[in-house]
Amino acid sequence: MKSEYKSRLAIGLVLLLLGIAAENLLRGAHSPFTTAMIVVGLVLIIGSVLRHLKFREEADRDERTTRIGAFALAYSWLVTFIFMSLLLMLDYYLVKLTAFQALFSSMAVAILVAGFFQWHFRRKGGVE
Repeated sequence: MKSEYKSRLAIGLVLLLLGIAAENLLRGAHSPFTTAMIVVGLVLIIGSVLRHLKFREEADRDERTTRIGAFALAYSWLVTFIFMSLLLMLDYYLVKLTAFQALFSSMAVAILVAGFFQWHFRRKGGVE
């Protein structure tokens, strides 16, 4: 296992154990902070294990994947900006949106579009 994955795994394990210990020591006081520690710890552990299983000792990044990621994020930013402009017009003319609805939908679009473009460019073989 690469040292990068080992360090993430160790940090995740520490956060998970600290979060669980804090929840048990502060009985009845369910703090969002301890819940966040547990969730972040689990994400780091699961992410490290999955990346290790996927890449083993191979390089997980090269010039092609870095370029694909950069272009996917640039396209995602553009699509999200257009989506937010449409939300602004929708809010002004048709439906009143809460801040939560606007922010959540914008974040969801940004994440989904970035994932779509990464998938598309990888399937295509690269970025021209």
